[in-house]
Amino acid sequence: MSSTALSHLPPALQTPLFFRLDLRSQRLVALTDVMQTPLYWLDEPRAPWPAQLPDALRLPIEQLLANGHGGKITVRFANQRWHIALAHEQDGFWLICLQNLRQEPIADLALQLPRLSQMASQQQYALLLEALKDSLGADRLILWHYQANGDLGCEQLTPVFTLGVEALYPIRGDSRYIRALRTRKSLSFSEAAHQPMLSNHLYLTSSGVRSRLDGALLEQDKLFGVLSLEYLDPTPFSDDMLLLVRHCAQLLGNWQPRQQDPELALPAELNHLTGIRYCETLVHWAMATSGARIGWVGEFQPRGQELWIIPRYVCNEEALPPRKPIQLDPGPAMELFQHGKAIYVEDLPLRYPKAPRLLALNASAYIGIPLHGPDSTPIGQLTLLLDTPLSDPDTLLDLLSSQHERAAIELQRLAADDALRLAEVAFNTHDGLLVMDHSGIVLKVNHSFSRITGFSDVEVIGHSIRKLRPTYYGDNLRADVSRTVTEQAFWLGEERCLHRDGHLLPIRLMVSGVNNDLGELSHFICSFYDITQEKEAARHIEQLAYYDELCGLRNRRSLNTILQQTLSEPSGQWGALLLVDLDNFKSINDSLGHACGDQLLQAVVLRFQDLPQDNLVQARISGDEFALLFTQLGQGEVTAKILAEHFARELMGLFRTPFDIGDHKLHCSASVGISLFSSNETDHLILMQQADTATHMAKRAGQGNYVFFTEAMAQHEKNRLTLTNELRDALRHHELQLHYQPQYRVDNGSLSGIEALLRWQRSDGTMVPPAEFIPIAEETSLILEIGYWVMKTACAQYSFWLNRGLQIPHLSVNVSARQFHTQGFVQQVEYILRDTGVPPSRLLLEVTESVVLENRLESIARMRQLKELGILISIDDFGTGYSSLAYLRDLPADEVKLDRSFIQTLVNSEQDRAIVKAILDLAQVFRFTVTAEGVEEEAQLAILKALGCQHYQGYLTSRPLTVKALEQLLGSRAPD
Repeated sequence: MSSTALSHLPPALQTPLFFRLDLRSQRLVALTDVMQTPLYWLDEPRAPWPAQLPDALRLPIEQLLANGHGGKITVRFANQRWHIALAHEQDGFWLICLQNLRQEPIADLALQLPRLSQMASQQQYALLLEALKDSLGADRLILWHYQANGDLGCEQLTPVFTLGVEALYPIRGDSRYIRALRTRKSLSFSEAAHQPMLSNHLYLTSSGVRSRLDGALLEQDKLFGVLSLEYLDPTPFSDDMLLLVRHCAQLLGNWQPRQQDPELALPAELNHLTGIRYCETLVHWAMATSGARIGWVGEFQPRGQELWIIPRYVCNEEALPPRKPIQLDPGPAMELFQHGKAIYVEDLPLRYPKAPRLLALNASAYIGIPLHGPDSTPIGQLTLLLDTPLSDPDTLLDLLSSQHERAAIELQRLAADDALRLAEVAFNTHDGLLVMDHSGIVLKVNHSFSRITGFSDVEVIGHSIRKLRPTYYGDNLRADVSRTVTEQAFWLGEERCLHRDGHLLPIRLMVSGVNNDLGELSHFICSFYDITQEKEAARHIEQLAYYDELCGLRNRRSLNTILQQTLSEPSGQWGALLLVDLDNFKSINDSLGHACGDQLLQAVVLRFQDLPQDNLVQARISGDEFALLFTQLGQGEVTAKILAEHFARELMGLFRTPFDIGDHKLHCSASVGISLFSSNETDHLILMQQADTATHMAKRAGQGNYVFFTEAMAQHEKNRLTLTNELRDALRHHELQLHYQPQYRVDNGSLSGIEALLRWQRSDGTMVPPAEFIPIAEETSLILEIGYWVMKTACAQYSFWLNRGLQIPHLSVNVSARQFHTQGFVQQVEYILRDTGVPPSRLLLEVTESVVLENRLESIARMRQLKELGILISIDDFGTGYSSLAYLRDLPADEVKLDRSFIQTLVNSEQDRAIVKAILDLAQVFRFTVTAEGVEEEAQLAILKALGCQHYQGYLTSRPLTVKALEQLLGSRAPD
């Protein structure tokens, strides 16, 4: 077995102590638990510092302060060694870190062990055990030999070496004690004579032993002995003492005398080097001794299921970059990590063909020495890669293994130094950092704290954290944070911090805790950053998400949220939702431009301010539709309806005065749908649907009306929905058909054309009036499919008649607004004509004035495209819309059709006769032909003839006919 060196035990894992020095005032302030600070370090808090220190400490510290940039020193004082680091901050302020490395007796013992390991066995035992007893201040020391089945016929402990003890006899071992010792490697006892595990040690009471410290002696993980230190006074045992006893017990268990080749002796300077210098010296010596080409000391870094290693020191950096993490292959390093034993392997390419990273280094042999932490967990390895195998690797393995604990300590030292440097950098992060004690007194802040809050460190250090939260006196934040940190290790949330200029600063704050040696929460580390811009961005996003950018009102989403809240809270109040739809806004928007339309919307919102604003929520829920929500209109439905109607009338009055938009005076009306509600009785979506239904009914009733929702409306809408679904089925089941109404010349009664008219005959034979189903088709996308079918069917039938020799001058087909404005409409018509063979000059497309007024410029351009194909254009229902001379002048039309409303009163109304004459005169000027619709009486026809109208159609001569009936009519009537 290899001997174990204990020459450099790890530093005591105590929490570093931090201080802040103001060199101008020579005042030192503790930033961490002042209770851990040595008395001679800060004996008089108000006295100048470091002048109050003993010379052994003061002189080296003053030298570091004098150089202006600080540094690190290790000093010995009061039988202890201290590591002191000084870092200059700014303007005469210094950050100081103080850390106790270990008690001096322990260090002295560690320095003796290299010499003891060279002595003979008996001499080494005595010196080692005497040094251990004296350095730890024990009154007695006993070395026991353990037998699982001794002379007593059971587990037995026999004393084989003692110091300060009278004669002892073998003792029966307690199974609980033996089991605990095997598992934990060391045990400590207070009031040893009363411990159940030591009940067989009867001498403890008579000898007056109060405290005891035991270490297990193991050989290949098997217990063969126990090292006991006994104290006659109550004695607390530090982690250092437990660790030292454990390591000395391991040395006693592993040591065996051997003859060493003097040429292979380890370098003596290893005993005096630390950190990277130690690793460098050890690796270089090992490479020179073995002829290795690559050597390194690396630190294991498990990452989930993967194992990585970070080379802390590398000799031959060209082959292996230092500090660059390497994922381990399934090779010797992985085996070393798993088994924790030194290994030597030859023929690497043959042994590990699936280790590409190892094979890339082109080595033939491998030496690996595991490095363990205090809990025996592998923390790293010493590795050598050789081009030529060794003839005697065992001797080198033994020598290197003798350094495995020391190398592990130095590896941990390197990691600790890195952590200290990282901590220094982290404290100067971009985020604000604040350290406070458990009572809320600020101990330390960084530069970013001052940058964010405006407070200098002098203004807050030593003050309560409440100075930064004056408006929150009396709250339980600190208690809540303390409780959360204790339970969950950290607290995270949004807070407000006082800025030096007086405004409250929104911050995102994370608080973590620091425990003292007793495991009690003693300090808080607060990390925060300014979220002002984040809050402003969130407010802007909320504005975009819940408010209309043009008008500044709430949008549909925001309205739905408020409706849900209003309807879910039982208030006993009735309310009303008014949906306001601007009439003909699209025509204004298209004819005068979107900028003008936007100004009109803003002007409407401005007039809304004349309404009572109490309990009123306003929203713009679509392009030309607004919502007004009155939430408290009384506790009864009747009262709510009276008030809602009053507000609706006031709303109507807002639109009586024209709107001044630029150079235009625009008359605009609105259709309003009203739905009453009480809380907890209506779903917000149903309420919106009801108000929307009422709005549609108001529009159908005429512009500038308001309508209350009723259940009858709901039934009407339900019927419309049913009719919509039936219409879809009718298209699939071929229930739609075309009838054709002849058109005649007024002067001689000859046939001038036919108009295709859509009819719906259900499968049961009943007819659905066009006035019922065509508006529904126009409100849905069905009109596109139906319109295409009508045009294709009519053209196919017309082509059939022409091929049979029937003389029909032209075919008229009605085109809906949606169909006309569909992208590709002109190409669609062109395809139908080409497919059916109908000459373009024989097709007359009828469009209403509203179709043309909807995006007038686009409509005119599309009409011209149709004209270029040779197709004729007719303006249907002429005189009922917004006809104007400029409008007539620009339209590339061939015909206008007089609406039947003028014809019905033509005989008895001189005014209507004048209107018809005026239209006919205009048509003559613009070279339009005129067709009168709905002619039912001879007197009407006579007047039209006298006024100069060219064509007519109506029940006077023929109602719309089926294909068969029209063929019979045309067969009996010869065209001119």
